[in-house]
Amino acid sequence: MKHDTDTASKEPLRPRNLQLDALRGLAALSVMLFHFTAWYGKSKIDGILRLDNFISEPQLVFYFGDLGVPLFFMISGYVITESCERRKTASSFAFSRFTRLYPLYWCSIILAVMCYLPCNGRTVTYEPEWLTIAINFSMLQTSIDVQNVNEAYWTLYIELQFYTLVAFAITTQQIKRLPLQVLGLTTAYAIATAFRCWDWIPGIWRIKSVFPLFVFLNYFALGIWVRHLQHPQANKKLGFTAIGLSCVFLFIRPAYNPLAATAIFFVFWAACERKLNLLENRLLISLGTISYALYLIHGPCGYTMLNYLQTYVQIDLLITIAVLISIMLATVLTFVIEKTAHKFFHQSTSAKVPPAR
Repeated sequence: MKHDTDTASKEPLRPRNLQLDALRGLAALSVMLFHFTAWYGKSKIDGILRLDNFISEPQLVFYFGDLGVPLFFMISGYVITESCERRKTASSFAFSRFTRLYPLYWCSIILAVMCYLPCNGRTVTYEPEWLTIAINFSMLQTSIDVQNVNEAYWTLYIELQFYTLVAFAITTQQIKRLPLQVLGLTTAYAIATAFRCWDWIPGIWRIKSVFPLFVFLNYFALGIWVRHLQHPQANKKLGFTAIGLSCVFLFIRPAYNPLAATAIFFVFWAACERKLNLLENRLLISLGTISYALYLIHGPCGYTMLNYLQTYVQIDLLITIAVLISIMLATVLTFVIEKTAHKFFHQSTSAKVPPAR
């Protein structure tokens, strides 16, 4: 009997959407600029690094840079749904996600500890919580209320919950119904939020606490429904209705500015349809290639520089240097760690697959 990957490989593959790669890179860049300008010093602590405030404020502050996060979620909803069309088992899906996420994530934790611990030597009472650091290697620290080593990790737990939902749909052979199931969940969450059920129904708030995915699932849903509309036999009326409802849901006690999020969604949709040819340039595509590494490491890399060098370097110049160094380091880690690990894991598994008969 042939292996599942053999069957999947016979299905026609769409050419890679470089415009989505570029958007992914812009999302990572916007989050980094938001953290380095609008967010720096606003939080008392980032992971295990205590942040000082700016001595002098930067000239440019990217207040809306955090909108890169919902853009990430939209892209994930689209890309993961597309990926599931080629993967027949939950195990193959889980393995692909593991090889994509964990090796670089583990490396980013080590980098954070290397950056943060020496810096905290000036704090006499500082003692690293090694158990917290160890638990972070699981990526499940949020589920047991353990602090993230790097505050940027909070989105990874939400991604993991989304992957679990998708894997369950694959296991139960309900993957074709995933868009409708997600629409049902987002509608239920919107109704509960609009009527403030979280406040007056005892204990219901625990749903959001245990499953933070529900708070952000609507962003994933937008990507899922855009992908649904691209199928030749898709129910167009249902798809457009679902997207319309999802856009309305953005305005019900939103996590992000709803008008800006809606505008970003339409840009995202245009990129999914390959209508934004201006995004297809080498610089933006390269930024998309390193986007995951950049998202993971920009905090420890940039915050350490900002925290201790702003007394010696003009702040706008320092932010520029921090951005460039973060991009260079992310490039190295992408090709040395992520690409190498991905190749190693897939070669290891392919060697175990028996030849077709």
